[in-house]
Amino acid sequence: MEQIVQASEAFRESATRMQSSLRMALKGCPECGTSQIIASPELGTCADCGSALQVLSTQEA
Repeated sequence: MEQIVQASEAFRESATRMQSSLRMALKGCPECGTSQIIASPELGTCADCGSALQVLSTQEA
């Protein structure tokens, strides 16, 4: 549930910066910088280095 809240917060933070299209919510690896679109409730682990993925803020994306 915490991951859903984080994704929702990331979307809310970016809502004021949107002009005409939606921005996809992104998850990423804090270790190696890999990023992906969030497409499921689970964030999972990085395929490159095995670290836990985190929801990215608009500054990180």
